[in-house]
Amino acid sequence: MDFSQLKKLIANSTYRELGLRAKEYLQYQNADGEEQDLARITMYNCMVGFLKDLGMEQQQAEAYCDREDNLAELAQYISSILG
Repeated sequence: MDFSQLKKLIANSTYRELGLRAKEYLQYQNADGEEQDLARITMYNCMVGFLKDLGMEQQQAEAYCDREDNLAELAQYISSILG
């Protein structure tokens, strides 16, 4: 995955919610129950939309986000950019 465009897109206010979802995902990643499920679902939905904006096809974006490791990697990367 090429993250070179990521910094530019995150700077856009449209992606501020993605930053919040990434932090929420990381916060609840090791929790049990409903909070973890909700954080994962919202992160998944945001990331699929985000990857589509980067030019990825819907099916490819969904397949990428189906892997928990990919969601965690993207959440950590986005959080590191946003501080």
